[in-house]
Amino acid sequence: MSIIATAVPRPWSHGRRRAREWAEIRFAEHEVRTLWRTAAIRGGLGEKVFSPSGTMMAVPDVTAIHLGPPLRFTIRLRPAQIWEDATAAGRHVANALAVPNVQFTQLAPGWIEIQAPADPVATDERAQDGADATPELPPRPTRPLSPVVARALARGHRAPTAR
Repeated sequence: MSIIATAVPRPWSHGRRRAREWAEIRFAEHEVRTLWRTAAIRGGLGEKVFSPSGTMMAVPDVTAIHLGPPLRFTIRLRPAQIWEDATAAGRHVANALAVPNVQFTQLAPGWIEIQAPADPVATDERAQDGADATPELPPRPTRPLSPVVARALARGHRAPTAR
C-alpha cells in the first residue's frame, strides 16, 4: 500500500463490495509498481546488489501512487543516482505504461514525481511524410494496456465531488 492513499473505496460500500474495491486498488498499485520496476531496469536505473541469499536488482522505490487521471507516482532515487538518470529512463517508462510520454517533476533532491497523461496510445502510427520516415530512434513497440491501468487512466477510483 502506498504512503499516500488517494484511491479509496466508496464510503457507502460495505462487506464484499468494499473488500473487492480495496483488492482492485491494491492490484492496480501492484501493477504500476511492477511496470515501474521493469522500466527502471531497462532504463538503466537498476543496480545489481549482492547478498548472502543471492543477487537481486535494486531500483528506486515507489513511495506514493495516485491512481486517477492522470496517473502519478513518486519515486525516491537510490544513493548516487541523479535527476538525469531518471529522465533518461523516461522512454522506457512511457513504453511500459503505453503512453506517448511521461512528465518528470523534481520534488526535492532525490524525489521525483512521474506523471502519465490521461490519453493512452491507441495505435503505433507510422509517419507518412518522407522527411519523418527515418527518426533518430527506431519506433518503440507499444503493448496494450491492462484493463486495470486503462481504467485508472480513464476515470480514476474516486467519485467526482460537487462543491
